[in-house]
Amino acid sequence: MIEKQVIVEWYRPKEKLPEEDIAVIATVSGAAGNTEFRHALAVLYWCKTEGWYSTDYSFDRLLVHAWCDLEPYNG
Repeated sequence: MIEKQVIVEWYRPKEKLPEEDIAVIATVSGAAGNTEFRHALAVLYWCKTEGWYSTDYSFDRLLVHAWCDLEPYNG
């Protein structure tokens, strides 16, 4: 029998936000230029003044469904 191993905990942004300017993995939907994201994984950061942002993409639209901390993987 195969069991599911949970290493990280996922949070919804309405329930909890990450520390500011710390990289997290998030499931996102939105658009960045000609790229459309639908429940895709992305590395994001949170800032109280800017909100969610990425250093890899310039999102025109961004909806964060959930995020998890990278600390269990040593950041």
